[in-house]
Amino acid sequence: MHAHFDTEAVHAGEPHGDNAPLTVPIVQSTTFRFPSAAAVQEYLQGGSPLFMYSRDENPTVRAAERAVAGLEGGEDCILFGSGMGAMTCAIMANVSAGDEVIAPAALYGGTYKLLRDVLARFGVRTRYAAPEKLAQSCAGAKLCVFESPTNPTLRVLDIAAIAAACRKAGTVSLIDSTFGTPYTQRPLESGVDVVMHSATKYLNGHSDHLVGALVGSRERIESIRVLSRKLGAALDPQAAYDLLRGLKTFALRMERHSQSALDLARFLEQQKGVVRVWYPGLASHPDHALATRQMQRGFGGMVTFSVGTRERAFRFWDRLKLCARAASLGGPETLTSLPILFSHTGYSAEELARAGVDEGMVRMSVGLEDVRDLRADLAQALES
Repeated sequence: MHAHFDTEAVHAGEPHGDNAPLTVPIVQSTTFRFPSAAAVQEYLQGGSPLFMYSRDENPTVRAAERAVAGLEGGEDCILFGSGMGAMTCAIMANVSAGDEVIAPAALYGGTYKLLRDVLARFGVRTRYAAPEKLAQSCAGAKLCVFESPTNPTLRVLDIAAIAAACRKAGTVSLIDSTFGTPYTQRPLESGVDVVMHSATKYLNGHSDHLVGALVGSRERIESIRVLSRKLGAALDPQAAYDLLRGLKTFALRMERHSQSALDLARFLEQQKGVVRVWYPGLASHPDHALATRQMQRGFGGMVTFSVGTRERAFRFWDRLKLCARAASLGGPETLTSLPILFSHTGYSAEELARAGVDEGMVRMSVGLEDVRDLRADLAQALES
């Protein structure tokens, strides 16, 4: 594992100069003045440093985009009003009616339902493959959408192998790296075309703003930006400012999230009320060897475990005191959710089985609390 983290990237979008403000100003304006018609013409031709309308670009948002691009080692980034806004734009920019998307059977519920319930209405077909067979299955698809680690089963996919297979097949590769984060993995360096984040989670890190991000080469991101301006899922400058503020503690937070998650995963494996634990840092995880090679500075802050049945999961969940019962992840608070009530509600029994989700499953986003307090809360809830 690599010990170095590129902290300079966090400050990539900050003002410079002898008397520059320390933090990026919030430019809370929807529109901008132009000095002349010639200036507007220059802007419309591209390459102008001017701004026109904050749905298309905004100085505060652009600063945050440069910071996120730097963290991922990408040339450019687009920020959106939510992670699903980013995913929708990324998929729509790369497929048309009649095209096929290939995806692993283990996929975030929001993305799965976007493909199943929305894009299918416009003639976009989706084919699913087992996570470990995705690299051998991308031929013929226009776009490959995948995650690593997956939500909520925390399977780890071979990013470099999938990217190489996609490139050989002429398939665009799009990874949702929300669980991985730039702290533990940088998929662009492994050959992936576009990296997507629900930056609502670890990048922002404070459970207070919705943000989505797409990162890649300048050429590829610019082609997506053309569509993003038409869809209008823009990010507010205040949220961009708070994202920049959250990024300043990103590495410190991720170190704590990862350390505590590994501690709790080991603890849960020893509890008699727990049937199974999924965490890439455990030797019992089916992808542990791959995760050790691929994830650079730890295994992330997500732990998933099963207590066996729906009834036991409900009893356990209702008894939690410190761990919050809530959707989402990546904030300072430890959050727990039951996939059958949250991300995977509305799935048939067959779809749940294909996704690897059982009715006793609990997904936990490990926060920044004292790990001893978290162990005590989990232990008392399991006594039920």
